[in-house]
Amino acid sequence: MRRRLLIIVFALVAGLITALSLPLVRATAERTIQTSFIARVEDGAWFADMAATALETGRTGRLEAAAERYTDLYDAQIAVIDADNDTVLAPPLLDLNEPHIRSALLTALADRPAQRPSVVWPWDNRPFVLAEPIKRDGRVLGAVLIVSPTDRVRSAITNHLTFLGLASLAALAAMLIAIAAPVVRWVLRPVHDLDRATHEVASGQLKTRVSERAGAPELRRLAYSFNMMADSMHASQEQQRAFVAQASHQLRNPLTALRLRVENLEEFVTDPHGLRELNFAVEETGRFGEILDGLLQMARAEASEAERTPVDVTAVVAHRVDAWQAAYGAEKIPLTTRIPEGMTALSLPDCLDHALDTLLDNALKFGDGTPVHVTVTRTHAPHAHDDTTTPGPKPTDPDQDDTVEVTVRDSGRGLTTEELARAGDRFWRSSRHQNVRGTGLGLALTRTLVEAGGGELRLTEAEPHGLTATIRLPAAAPAPPTAP
Repeated sequence: MRRRLLIIVFALVAGLITALSLPLVRATAERTIQTSFIARVEDGAWFADMAATALETGRTGRLEAAAERYTDLYDAQIAVIDADNDTVLAPPLLDLNEPHIRSALLTALADRPAQRPSVVWPWDNRPFVLAEPIKRDGRVLGAVLIVSPTDRVRSAITNHLTFLGLASLAALAAMLIAIAAPVVRWVLRPVHDLDRATHEVASGQLKTRVSERAGAPELRRLAYSFNMMADSMHASQEQQRAFVAQASHQLRNPLTALRLRVENLEEFVTDPHGLRELNFAVEETGRFGEILDGLLQMARAEASEAERTPVDVTAVVAHRVDAWQAAYGAEKIPLTTRIPEGMTALSLPDCLDHALDTLLDNALKFGDGTPVHVTVTRTHAPHAHDDTTTPGPKPTDPDQDDTVEVTVRDSGRGLTTEELARAGDRFWRSSRHQNVRGTGLGLALTRTLVEAGGGELRLTEAEPHGLTATIRLPAAAPAPPTAP
C-alpha cells in the first residue's frame, strides 16, 4: 500500500512540476528566439544600407566581400535582389524560388516588416529566413535576404531544457523525500499498526492495542473502535474462561464427595447386579472428574500469560520417551526414536512435555498395537517476510525462519479425512474409539498450549497407513557451552 500511495503521489507531483515547467520552457525558448531574431534584424539593416549604396552606384565589390566575411563568421547565406526581382548577389546553392524564401522576399519588397520566426525546438532544423527592404529616401530599391542556420539557437534551447529537466527531477526527488515520503509514512503508520494488531488478535492475542493518537482523525477513530472491540472480545473471553475454571473447580468438591459416598455404599450392597451398577457409577464419577480436570487445565492454559523460553528439545523428547518405554513394553509395542543432538526451540514451559505425553498416549491407545516412531528434525519454513514486496521489517536472525518438528507416527488404521478435519476439537472423539477411555480434551489442550507458544500441531495421514502427529516449534539458537 505504501508503494502504491508513493506512486500516486509521484504521478501527481510530476504532473504539477510538468505543468509549471512547460510555460517556463516555452518562455525561455521564445526569449532565445527573440534575441537571435533581433540580432538578425540588425545585421539585415546593416546589409540593407550597404546594398542601397551598391545598387545606386553599381559597385557591389564591397557588398560581396562583407557577405563572404559574414558567411565565414556565422555560416549564413546572404542574397540581394533589386526592385525588379533581379538577383544582384546570391550564393550558388541558395534557391530563391523556395516558397518560404520567396514569401519573405515579396514581403520585404512590399516594404512590410519581417515576421519573427516561430519557436525553434531542438528537433527542428529549419533555418532562419529574414528579408529586409533596401530603401533610400522612402523608395524601395530591393531586398536583402539572410538565411542562417539555427544550430546555436537550438543548442542554447537544448541547454535550457536540460537544465530545467534536471532541476525538475531534483525538485521532484526533494519533494518526494522531504514531503511525500514522510506524509505517506505518517498516514500509513496507523494502518500498519492496525494490520499488525488485527493479525495478533486473529492469532488469539486479545490484549493487543494500537495507539489512538497517531494518524489522521479518521484513523484515530478507527484505532479507538478497534481497541474497544479488542477490549470487548478480551473481556468476553476472560468471562468465559473464568466461568469454565470456576465451574470446574466448584464441581470438583461435590463430585469428590459424591464418589466417596458411592464407594462407601459397597459394603451395604450384597446383590451382584447392584454391585455391578455401583462399580459403573464409580467409573462414571471418575470419568466425570477427568473431564472437569481437563476443562480446568484448558482454562488455565488459555489464561496463561507465560512467555516463550528456549527448550532443549533433544533432552525433553528423550526424557518423555524413556518415561513411556515401560507402558509400551507392557503392551509389547516397539517405541523407536531418531533424536539428533543440539535441537533447541522456543516454547511455553512444560508445553512440549505435555504435548508428547498426549501424543504418545494416543498412539498407544489408538495405534492398533503397531510400532510407534518418534523423530526430531529441523526444517526451513519460508516466512511471509521472504517476499520482498511485503512491507514491514525483515528478520535479521536466520533462526527465525527455522522450525523444529517433533513427529509421532504409528501404522494403525489412522483417521479418515473427515475425522482429521475435526481432530483436536473439544470433546470430539472418533465413533470407532468411543469405548476407549478418554475425555476428548487431550488434543484440544495440546493444540492450545502449542499455539500459545507460537507453534503448530498437525495431524496427517501416514504412508502407507497410520497417523502422523507433528509438533512444529520456532527454532532457537542453541545455548553456548558453559566453561568448565
